[in-house]
Amino acid sequence: MKLIDFDDKFNRKMAEMIEKHAGERSEDEWEDAVAAAYKKFGDTYMAALGKTPRQYFAQMSDAELVETLKEYLLQEVSVPDFLCEEIEGRGVFPELLSLLEETDEELVLYALNLIGSDRRALQRYVAMLSEEGYDEHVKDAIADLLKERADDVTEAVLPLVHTQNAAYALEILSRTKRRDEGAYNALAQAFTQADEKDVPLYAGYLAAYGDDRALPLLFKKIDEQDIGFVAFQELKFAIEALGGEYTKERDFSSDPSYKKIMEAGGGTDIFGEKKK
Repeated sequence: MKLIDFDDKFNRKMAEMIEKHAGERSEDEWEDAVAAAYKKFGDTYMAALGKTPRQYFAQMSDAELVETLKEYLLQEVSVPDFLCEEIEGRGVFPELLSLLEETDEELVLYALNLIGSDRRALQRYVAMLSEEGYDEHVKDAIADLLKERADDVTEAVLPLVHTQNAAYALEILSRTKRRDEGAYNALAQAFTQADEKDVPLYAGYLAAYGDDRALPLLFKKIDEQDIGFVAFQELKFAIEALGGEYTKERDFSSDPSYKKIMEAGGGTDIFGEKKK
């Protein structure tokens, strides 16, 4: 398929304009001008096409749009915003969903951005989390989308807690608003079994989930004498987020992380409190 490099055509025109009028605008003003010009470019008639760039993509079928997106990526030609806008404007359609069966990272990430957290993709998203064909970049993006629909995928995500993809499952479960014993138990167990380096993360998940039954677990952990400063601060935050309060004085003067934070803050901790 022969592609039209719309972005290259636009960039050449803008480069000429900027060179000619370089000193007439600030850098920020040029950024705004370029963005406005690109938007206008999409509606500018091109004699070689007999239509505007937006009309060029608007005439394509759903299947043609998806195949064109593939080709832009395959041939390493800059993907025009006008193509993505046309796809997004049509909503989620079968040919677009079919991209979730692909394994090329760049293509799949484009698909995720275009599909978003649409309900029709949720089942496939959960399945993708457990498949080895996708790396952490793709799975991170999927987890972010599933967090928006956590209540809809709770049951589907729970089995992943016992797999190598548990980290993604727990992140998603922490965002459920509908109370679920399976979700709470998974988050509580992950917290109690966490290594110290993971304590801040899982304490944050308990805070995000919002069930005050976790308070005894958090108080028990924060009272441990060997707890580090970073973990202590996240535990304190989680306790307060769940309606509790921790008032015991603790000495972290020998903690390496505490020392670095105090040095960087000019003698104050991350909350602006002066060193005692």
